[in-house]
Amino acid sequence: MKIFRKHFLYLLCLAAAAALLAMLLPPGRGILNYIVCVAAFTAFGFVLSWIIERGILKDFSRISKALELLPEKQKKARKTGRKVSDFDTGVSISISELSERISLQMQSTEREGNQLKSIIESMREGVIVISREENLLLVNDAAKEMFAIDDAAIGRPYVETVRNPDLQRLISRMKQKKKSATQEISVLYPQERSYLVSARVSPRYREIVVVIFDITEFKKLERMKADFVANVSHELRTPLTSIKGYIETLLDRSYDTNEEKKHFLEIMEENTDRLIAIASDLLVLSELESGGTDPLDSGKGHEEIDIGETIIRSVGSLDSLFSRKGVNLSLEIEDGLLPYRANRFLVERMLINLVENSAKYTPENGSVVVRASALNGTLRIEIEDNGIGIPPEHQERIFERFYRVDKNRSREIGGTGLGLSIVKHIVIQHGGTIAVRSAEGEGSTFTVELPRPEK
Repeated sequence: MKIFRKHFLYLLCLAAAAALLAMLLPPGRGILNYIVCVAAFTAFGFVLSWIIERGILKDFSRISKALELLPEKQKKARKTGRKVSDFDTGVSISISELSERISLQMQSTEREGNQLKSIIESMREGVIVISREENLLLVNDAAKEMFAIDDAAIGRPYVETVRNPDLQRLISRMKQKKKSATQEISVLYPQERSYLVSARVSPRYREIVVVIFDITEFKKLERMKADFVANVSHELRTPLTSIKGYIETLLDRSYDTNEEKKHFLEIMEENTDRLIAIASDLLVLSELESGGTDPLDSGKGHEEIDIGETIIRSVGSLDSLFSRKGVNLSLEIEDGLLPYRANRFLVERMLINLVENSAKYTPENGSVVVRASALNGTLRIEIEDNGIGIPPEHQERIFERFYRVDKNRSREIGGTGLGLSIVKHIVIQHGGTIAVRSAEGEGSTFTVELPRPEK
């Protein structure tokens, strides 16, 4: 009965076939003959299916039993020296090959999955994968940091975990238009950053793949470029406008005495010198930027220099400035400083710019201190003053070209606005670092650290 129940549909088909065959028999044999034929065909089908099933089950039973006893037979064969039967060996080989193939395939799939996971996790770009049900499937470390997403967010709706309205609107627009979309978005938390976000639907799995590129530095460079163009235009226009005005005055002879004429010419000369200074500083800055940042590659003109002597000579060229301003200058140079290999002209330019900058922004009877010392194989130079200081919000940008904390005061004092930018590039070219520590109204300290290049 168990076999009959198991193969009921198969027997029913045989019975239907038997009935069809009975109908095709020659007529005139009576209903009883039809019933007998149908019963005969049905019985034949039942017996045939039972025989086939018995043979198949017998083979499966034999294979299963062989697999169970195979380890014991192999162990016994090794002891007695007798061979395992061909059937057992064939079953063993087939199952082993199948198992090995499955195992290799699983290992390959796992390895590829781990490689893909490692690549995604090591990417600097953020990657977010969202299911068709709009749940988070994958978020790499970069994306977690960008949008402050925790590990518990996986499997939850993305609108609850990625709390950025611009990103949510981008994904909604992409789903409506059914094509990829790209947009710049800004994030204020955990820190202010700018991102370029690209969202598209995976053509195979219909999942949403979001890739985020951090463009904060590019935006910063764009802003600096725009500021530079605006600043250099302004710096050049001011003296040029002054020169042009006095030229027109002289041409029109709109002056009463030769003293006035001389005064106009002196102002024109002063503005011309300013233009020359700006052009000279721009040229120096351009040469520094094109020289690279690797001291080994940009070592043209490098030589062994005495730091103490170089400092004394550099600040000596500013004696008139200190005398005119009434600012005291003191030097604290550590004894026994080893010669430093560097570009003498650039190091002197760096020192002059830093000391001059401190003197200009230090009031009368103030002081400027220049220190030089060696620390763990690094040359440290400090320029400290008790001048007006730099507000905290401006300290990160004072090394930018033409950046001024107080534009009106800076122009009264003089300078091109490129001095600190030149200093920074000189320091970078020598493989060093520069930092500023300042408090408004208390003064500033510029610290330059230059590593000794390996010989």
